[in-house]
Amino acid sequence: MKTLLSVILISLCLSPLAFGADQPEDSSAVVQDAKEECARFENGEFHATEQAISLHDFTGDGQPEEIVDASQFSCSTSASMWGGSGGTFLWVVVDGKSYEFLANKWKIVDFDGQSVLLLAVHSSECSDDIGPCYRALVWRDGFRTTR
Repeated sequence: MKTLLSVILISLCLSPLAFGADQPEDSSAVVQDAKEECARFENGEFHATEQAISLHDFTGDGQPEEIVDASQFSCSTSASMWGGSGGTFLWVVVDGKSYEFLANKWKIVDFDGQSVLLLAVHSSECSDDIGPCYRALVWRDGFRTTR
């Protein structure tokens, strides 16, 4: 069962969504999609906190990119529409492309002037053992990380 869960989670992480959407997007499009998804599910009412969208410069060009954090969303008809035990959806919008990740928590760390996106992810991404697991991503013509 753990192996099956690991394969599913890895497949999700390596899906085309994790490497950028085909359609140009910004944070308002991501939020609008979530709002429509909520409404389609038993006419749910969507709510997002002010912390749902934050700005951080990943590319180093001095212009901030947008992060949309679905942990700041709620839908009146679904308790887990945008996440579960594997994490909650997080989108980073860079140059009109939306990069999607799953994370339990996230943080931006400055490492010698480079913005690093640190994700607390499901332990199955590290091993079959239960325990903390983190993924660090940096930007260079796309998000880069070790595997």
